[in-house]
This record gives sequence, structure tokens and C-alpha cells, in this order.
Amino acid sequence: MITDVSVIVGREASLRGRAGAAVGSARAILRSNAPAAQVARFVSHYGQMSIAMVLGMYLPVWGILLSALGLSHRVSGSPEASALVMTAEMVFGMAAWMCIRRHTWRHTVEMSAGMSASTVVAAAASLAGLLPHTAVNSGPVQILMWGGMLAAMLVRWRHYTQYGHHSHGANQKAAA
Repeated sequence: MITDVSVIVGREASLRGRAGAAVGSARAILRSNAPAAQVARFVSHYGQMSIAMVLGMYLPVWGILLSALGLSHRVSGSPEASALVMTAEMVFGMAAWMCIRRHTWRHTVEMSAGMSASTVVAAAASLAGLLPHTAVNSGPVQILMWGGMLAAMLVRWRHYTQYGHHSHGANQKAAA
């Protein structure tokens, strides 16, 4: 049994010092352009976009707007229109977050197009009679939506993995 309190206090301070050093090292690694840091930033950005899309889908902005215009009954009766409205809500949330994070409009439009392409194609195919109406809101179309966003990000790997990339739009405006 340890009766000397100074030994326990010394160990606690030592652990806090090591934990602080580990946090500082982790920050330094994430701020570097090491491959592990790039992958971590890429995954973090994909996660942020995913959260923004889901939040955009659950906020009733489009539902309120369609109700005010008297169009909500038309959307609820058409699986294609419902899927397109849901995609627009997700794009709105994602684009809003990208604007907050100071991404350029070019990157915002690219990611929005990549994300919504599968739903637009499925809705057009459904309206043309090539797919059943229920296919528009099916799992494969939704998976392709997430894959489209991932593909848009992979095309711009450097943009989404470099430390401090969010200020590019501001730097371009200042340089002009």
C-alpha cells in the first residue's frame, strides 16, 4: 500500500504531461501533409458532408415551401418527385455547409452534381417506364448518391486532403 501521496501526485502529473504531448503530436500530424493526415482529413470532410446532407434532409424547408405553394400533394403522390425533393434538401444542406467552410462554388456544384446524378437518372428512367416507380427511392439509388459524392471528392483529392484548403476561395478573391 502506498502511503506517500507525493508519489501518486507525481504519477498523475506525469500522465497529464504525456497526454498533452500526445495531443500536441496528433495535432502536428493532422496539420502536416503526411499520407495518414491526408486520409484523416478526407474522411473527416466526407463525414461532415454526410452529416450536412442528413440534416438538410430532415429540415422541413422544402416541405414548408411546397405546402405554401399548394404543391405538397403532388410531391407526396409521385415517388419521382418525392425523391427529387429529398435530393434537393440534401444538396441544400451540403451546399450550405460547403459555403460556411468557404469552398469555391465550382467545388460545391461539382459535389452537388455528383451526389444528385443517380437520383435524377433514376427518376428520368422511371418516368420513361424503364424502371418501376418504387426504384427511385430504393437502396441502390441511395448508395449511388453517396458514391457520387465520394467520386466527386476523389477527383479533387488534393483539395479535400490538404491542410487549410478551406480558405482557397478567399485567397482567390483577394488576389483578383
